[in-house]
Amino acid sequence: AVAKLNKPKPVPVPPPVARGPLPLLPIQLRFFDTPIAQRQHWNQSVMLQPTLALDAAHLRKALATLVEQHEALALSFVQSGDHWQALPQPQGDAELLWVRELDSLDALPAVADAAQRSLDLQRGQLLRAVLVTLPNAEQRLLLVIHHLVVDGVSWRILLEDLQQAYHALAAGAAPVLPGQSSSLHNWAEQLHRYAQSEALAGERDYWRQTLAAEDAALPQDFAVDSQTRAQAARASTRLSQTLTDKLLKVAPAAYRTQINDLLLTALARVLCVWSEQPSVLIQLEGHGREDLFDDIDLSRTVGWFSSLYPVRLTPQANPAASLCAIKEQLRAVPGKGIGYGVLRYLTRAAELQTLAQPRVTFNYLGQFDGAFSAEQGALFVPSADSTGANQDGQAPLGNWLSVDGQVLGGELELTWTFGTGMYRAETIEALAEAYRRELQRLIEHCCDSAAGGEEAADFFASHG
Repeated sequence: AVAKLNKPKPVPVPPPVARGPLPLLPIQLRFFDTPIAQRQHWNQSVMLQPTLALDAAHLRKALATLVEQHEALALSFVQSGDHWQALPQPQGDAELLWVRELDSLDALPAVADAAQRSLDLQRGQLLRAVLVTLPNAEQRLLLVIHHLVVDGVSWRILLEDLQQAYHALAAGAAPVLPGQSSSLHNWAEQLHRYAQSEALAGERDYWRQTLAAEDAALPQDFAVDSQTRAQAARASTRLSQTLTDKLLKVAPAAYRTQINDLLLTALARVLCVWSEQPSVLIQLEGHGREDLFDDIDLSRTVGWFSSLYPVRLTPQANPAASLCAIKEQLRAVPGKGIGYGVLRYLTRAAELQTLAQPRVTFNYLGQFDGAFSAEQGALFVPSADSTGANQDGQAPLGNWLSVDGQVLGGELELTWTFGTGMYRAETIEALAEAYRRELQRLIEHCCDSAAGGEEAADFFASHG
């Protein structure tokens, strides 16, 4: 999910009050429905390189300020029979920060792996930071947070708050963070009420029809049903800076499309050729912070809000027709997809439990915007050093295939994650290369002087 939101609407935010259990969100219920042996080891993490020497005492206080400010970080998850509960958890003297001195960077992966395995859902230890000092006075800061309480948007909030709190403490002042937005509790409670609404019930037919077609399964090299993280492998391709620039700035104008429309049109065309099917089911990920309620503002709320939902994409014979058709298919998704997870996991809609599910997940993460750059006075910048294993090796892979796109250094990088028990590397490498060629073809078509303009209008007129 793209980790940026539009400018938030100004809404009154009630002060936090003491609460009981937090109603679980759809994505959290999906997590607990998934068979995962080591649930405490399912994290997101970042490795940072400080731009000035960090003081452990100030850092520890800054981290405590984050936990105090953001209620998601002060939860515990406790199993009761077949159900899980999220409960407010007093932090007390929780050990948020490890301080380590290492002889070399070679020792960093082992420390990172230990941090990744150190979280505890029942005790509410959902955040672990590790401050590492190296012989040349360099430092690294690893932040590990359980995925149950963090997502891409949350990381932006937390890194900004950590930097602001640390600077204040280093200057001898009490940290004052920006005002809070709506509470996680308020959103969860309203979402559970929304699950019973007539407006959402009206979406059932759409989601049922999306999943109901009789598809042949995707091709497999080896007939297995599941894959683990230990079997994960990756194939990746890149677009040149020139092509990426055209994708971002020129191509969308031809048919009044968005970046995602182009990326998904290319993906649908390649997958339909590969599977010899007229349409393909793809699972998309959204940030899930949709404007469902007038009195809710999630712009500074930390948590795992992501929504996963299926789309059925049917490409056409030529690029122009495919782009226009898939653009309309994506626009037809109600409520940016958030209702699917609410229906499936909050109302437990039986028909959505049993129908076919997408075997390919696609997620365009957007442009890495360099918000934390040394030139802009950032306290830390991203480091390429390993963060360790975010999940236990026996945890299931998210899907048969996962395709992630992100613009780094002006180039679109596409990463295909698959399991070696199901696919040969050369199969997915060939698929990734076919996708790159198809995307290039679409971009060049859109940028061609003959494309777009009246041709797009004519297409809509003749097919509307």
